[in-house]
Amino acid sequence: MDITWKILEISAENELITHAKYFVTATEDDKKVETEGNWWFTNPVMTVPFAQVTEDMVAKWVESDTYKDGVNLITSRLIEQLKYLSKQTVVPPWKPQVFTPNI
Repeated sequence: MDITWKILEISAENELITHAKYFVTATEDDKKVETEGNWWFTNPVMTVPFAQVTEDMVAKWVESDTYKDGVNLITSRLIEQLKYLSKQTVVPPWKPQVFTPNI
């Protein structure tokens, strides 16, 4: 399984990053799920000068800040969705039903 984080934009106050808009993709074999969202850091702290911050750094900050009880809230949902993609789907009752006879 491959999880890919992208940071689409950030907000900062006096060169302190306070918010990040993220896009995360989880892929496994031919299956793929994605999510996009915004994360506001509860206790933002800059450990490097603003000019040296990279997309990878911000992605790691969002990822580490989104853990609860040892589980990442974002990636765990994507993994769960990937698991359910392999289940067979059915035609919803409000759509035309097509029956194919077995001969």
